Amino acid sequence: MRFEWLEAFQLTAETQSLTKASELLHMSQPALSKQIKNLENDLGASLFKRTTVGVSLTQAGERLLPVSQRILKELNTVKKAIALEQGLMGVTIGAWPSVATSYLPTKLASANRSDYSLKISHSYVELLEGLNEGKIDVALFDETGIQHSYFSTPVFSESFLLFAHKDHLLFGSRESVTFKEIKDEEFVMLLETCDARRLIQDAFVERNATLNIQAEIEFGHSILGFIEANIGISILPEIFTKGISPNVRAIPIEGFPIKRTVSLIAREESVGKKVLAMLK
Repeated sequence: MRFEWLEAFQLTAETQSLTKASELLHMSQPALSKQIKNLENDLGASLFKRTTVGVSLTQAGERLLPVSQRILKELNTVKKAIALEQGLMGVTIGAWPSVATSYLPTKLASANRSDYSLKISHSYVELLEGLNEGKIDVALFDETGIQHSYFSTPVFSESFLLFAHKDHLLFGSRESVTFKEIKDEEFVMLLETCDARRLIQDAFVERNATLNIQAEIEFGHSILGFIEANIGISILPEIFTKGISPNVRAIPIEGFPIKRTVSLIAREESVGKKVLAMLK
């Protein structure tokens, strides 16, 4: 049994089409059919049956598919680990938008662009799912309270600050504010699906307060645009202080000591350590 036979089988099963699978594999349909036939001969069973719209799995094919997916996933993991050890990166890094825009660019500036690719998500759930499925090799998020079996190490910690225009009537000239002073204000906030937003919202609930929302915006840098126009205030992670306009102030909040620690989580320890070295 050869791995390319399994790959031909798996793509055909997932697309339910010999035509689509052959296009994805950049081979002719007869060549694809031959690889599937070789696999069927090796197993002694038919794997597909033709339908009016393509192909579907036989009972033997149904049994083989999850095994094939697991084998190919593990093979790809090993290939990437070996390539990394030989200096051929090709690593997929998953991260929050804030980390991808305000932290990674300066850290990866000296790396070859072909060494890595980025996948962005607001949610650690999606990033962890990407690790589990092998779509992401390394992820950067706060793993506090999250159970997993991957290699991980802390990268940096940060506080949450009040962001306001320097001419804001109440807070623009303040060196610090108290949570009591701001808890009843309305805020321009990240979406509710965002991990940072949930952390802030939970902190309000713990302090018997309600997070009042003026507007919800998908990206933190877009929120900073609203603040620069002096049409709102926000609570955001400290990472957003990098490169902000002189018109925007980041103000510590007394009585609101929430922090998050961003960790590097990797499917393979060797891959994680190599990427960690890139981030130093």
